[in-house]
Amino acid sequence: MPQYTLYVDVWMLRLGCNFIFEYLLLWATATITHTRTKPRRLLAGSLLGTAHYLLYLMASLTLIPFYGLLRLLPIVVAVSLAMLFVTFYPLSWKRLFTVAGHFYGIGFVAAGVGMGTAYLFGDVNAPHFTVGTFASILAILLVAEFGWGIVHEKLVNRVYRIPIEIRCGQVQVRTTALVDTGNHLKDPLNRQVVIVVDQNALQEILPPELTQIIVDFGGGELAAIDRLAEITQWQTRLRLIPFSSVGKNNGLLIGFRPDEVTIKGHPLSNHQPTIAVHPYPLDPEGEYMALVPPVLVEHSLRLAEGGEKHAKAASSDY
Repeated sequence: MPQYTLYVDVWMLRLGCNFIFEYLLLWATATITHTRTKPRRLLAGSLLGTAHYLLYLMASLTLIPFYGLLRLLPIVVAVSLAMLFVTFYPLSWKRLFTVAGHFYGIGFVAAGVGMGTAYLFGDVNAPHFTVGTFASILAILLVAEFGWGIVHEKLVNRVYRIPIEIRCGQVQVRTTALVDTGNHLKDPLNRQVVIVVDQNALQEILPPELTQIIVDFGGGELAAIDRLAEITQWQTRLRLIPFSSVGKNNGLLIGFRPDEVTIKGHPLSNHQPTIAVHPYPLDPEGEYMALVPPVLVEHSLRLAEGGEKHAKAASSDY
């Protein structure tokens, strides 16, 4: 009987690299095809693929039987389809073909790069599989970046999504805003900049009658705007914000003047913006509920820097 020396650290490294490869492959497929899933399902699908790889490694050393069976193309395809099923169920047949096509396409490109790199850094008899796996992982990220800009999009979303707080009286709401370079809206009364906020994020602040007016006006009932005069307690706050967008010119948004707006934990002082209420969700995924112009973010950063300088100057007096 042949004798083998098993290096556990080498096996763990190979299995870990394989798991990362499977996870990123499923993640890239989900993001490119805009197919909903959850991190735990991505984890489960990746573990399933890694479990097959573990059995294959064990069978290649005759620790278990079925080496020939585990490497058969129908078995490999069945395992990959099971990974897609675990990660993305339920899917229609049409959707499954789309997801599977992207999954196999990205996988073949990445595997080809990985295999070529493994032999480049190793030799015909002993390819460097660990380096090859890292190369295939890099290939997935590069395909995602150059093909669809996914990595860039994720990084941008991290950088350009910021927390904001809006206060009226004793009521304060917190939400996530997207820094929108296309937001050039101005309050026609005082020429202050405007933050567009999803109506759902302002439910605790808006009077119920104003909420109904915004819903009716957003639904095309133009006469609803006449009812604004009935909200006597908000007469000094209310605004009408003109806007233009793709497919809609000379539109109007109902807005109001808040008591305070805080961006990234820094209350705005000289740049007190107006809030324009958007009657529909700004982001179907719900990842942000407001659009903030860049000038307000720059102002909040200056406030932060000024606060740090002031704190340093104060501490130097002791």
